Amino acid sequence: MTDVTDATRDAGADATIRACLSLGQPRSFFLFAGAGSGKTRSLKEALEGLDTQTLTTLRKHSRKIAVITYTNAAADEITRRVKADPVFQVQTIHSFAWSLIEGRTADIRGWLESNLRTEIAEIQAAHAKGRAGTDAHDKREKKMASKTKRLERLAEIRAFTYAPEGDNFGRDALQHTEVIALAAHFLTESETFQNIVLARYPFILIDESQDTMKPLMEALLTFEASHRGRIALGLLGDTMQRIYTDGLRDLDQRVGDFSQPAKQMNHRSRKRIVDLANSIRRDDDGRQQRAREDKPGGTVRVFLAPSEGTDRGAFEAFACADMARITGDPAWQNAEAIKTLTIERHMAAARLGFSELFEPLSKPDKLKDGFRDGTLPAMRLFTHRVLPLVTAQRNGDAFAAMAVLRDGSPLVDKRGIRTGRGGQASGLDAARAGVAALMTLFKDEPDPSCADVLAVVAEHRLFPIPDQLRPCLPDDNPAAQDMADILAELDPLFDELDLTTPEDTPPTEPTIIEAWTQALDAPFSQVARYLAYVEDRSPFGTHQGVKGLEFPRVMVIADDVHTRFKGLASYETLFGVKPLGPTAQKKADNGEETTIERTRRLLYVTCTRAEESLALVLYSEAPDTIRRFLISNQWMAEDEVVIAAADGTYQDA
Repeated sequence: MTDVTDATRDAGADATIRACLSLGQPRSFFLFAGAGSGKTRSLKEALEGLDTQTLTTLRKHSRKIAVITYTNAAADEITRRVKADPVFQVQTIHSFAWSLIEGRTADIRGWLESNLRTEIAEIQAAHAKGRAGTDAHDKREKKMASKTKRLERLAEIRAFTYAPEGDNFGRDALQHTEVIALAAHFLTESETFQNIVLARYPFILIDESQDTMKPLMEALLTFEASHRGRIALGLLGDTMQRIYTDGLRDLDQRVGDFSQPAKQMNHRSRKRIVDLANSIRRDDDGRQQRAREDKPGGTVRVFLAPSEGTDRGAFEAFACADMARITGDPAWQNAEAIKTLTIERHMAAARLGFSELFEPLSKPDKLKDGFRDGTLPAMRLFTHRVLPLVTAQRNGDAFAAMAVLRDGSPLVDKRGIRTGRGGQASGLDAARAGVAALMTLFKDEPDPSCADVLAVVAEHRLFPIPDQLRPCLPDDNPAAQDMADILAELDPLFDELDLTTPEDTPPTEPTIIEAWTQALDAPFSQVARYLAYVEDRSPFGTHQGVKGLEFPRVMVIADDVHTRFKGLASYETLFGVKPLGPTAQKKADNGEETTIERTRRLLYVTCTRAEESLALVLYSEAPDTIRRFLISNQWMAEDEVVIAAADGTYQDA
């Protein structure tokens, strides 16, 4: 009899997955894998373990294995592990959905036409019941006009475009939600489309399946049920780690006919942290994990303070100092060595010092996604062009500065170097003059505004100015004059872009031009802080941004008073300080998701990022109530709770 070890305890789950990936008898599966269980490793090993005959057969018939990951970074890692073998089509969910529908122009046009007519009819019905002269009335009129114009122009579109990782503008561009809806529609309604998918993919594997958008996941489940035995749909994930509300809440209950292997181990965290995670989810689904025998111990502490009157900076510094004392780990007093997690990005932006840049650009629907993940093209002018150039100049690195210019400046391309502009100095001379003017800003005003930097870049044509930024330039700037000419010719296009009031954005939110105008007032130094944050090089993160990651030291900050989106989560509700509101209680009575469920999941995700030690800093109007909850529910021992006294000192519970 073979001894079971921590390393082999979950081997049966991996073997089940390999058996499901059979061309002769494909079987769908749902792998339950809690935090730190090696879910992604199981996926990689399943792909690497496919036998030569299977891969040869797939190549012979031009078939592929679809592997859908949650992030581009995960996709890159899996691609590397399978040595970029083209038989594996590794993509994010939006990229995969687009790959299914790209080029189906007539079908897309037909769906859009039907969808737009339905939306217009619904708005008209609401409009007939509404009152004139209100903001809602004006917004409905604008939406009807915008959608009617788009409907009229559908016939002009030769091919639809889409950028999975960016913002999509223009009359031929599809939006993220439309691509997901289109793929879901064709998967369930088009027999021809279904046959194409079946011929292309014997296996579709989805990592972090609990966060896959509900319409597409439901369509995939319906598709699989209709063609069971011809395709394997492999789902990997943990419903307790569902971050976004658009995921399928009852996914684990919808896969009853699937094989359901489960992983028991948590290879990431020490035992005390695993025990806390088990306590958090005990009242949810009851699933429990095991810690590795070679990872005993670990430290967890809760630091409680009143919401009002507490110096948060001082209290959090105290918490770090106390963690250093308790753990004997001096790295707890090094901010760069601690991962601090907040519930919302704006809280991280405030603590990192780039709020003036973050706040305006995180609101408009057509900007926020790209801005928050670092892919917004107009923002990349600052992060990937100007910032590297300024940094190289400050470091005296002429080689690096020239590399930045060669990569992005039209002045330093071959044509610019040879001829210059209009018989003036060569492009190289013009580039030198532009760089000198740019660096003068940082000499005269050590931290100029982004608007000042943009004006110099545009005036000297150092880099191309994205269309979104051109309306923000001074009227006498050459790039602004160029834009005026373009606008005169492309006025209908900008009507479709709806730059004045982004569609589905409340009138109180800034327009795209207003958002950029406000953001450009931010000091340029905030660009570097923003870039460090979106590239996960800062000590701060959010619940959403760290899923799948791990850190030796984690501090979770729960501060309901400073939470902007109140419906997202409420720690005071979870811990019994506040009851569910009437609307939330009605949802609970109807079996719908509540704030308590969402907050519990977010807490689980953040706590399970910690490998060695974890500090929870909780601000509340009733710290004593939270303390009693934690101790009575056996989440924490009495000596693991530290509470701020009325006189501002701190003490153990």
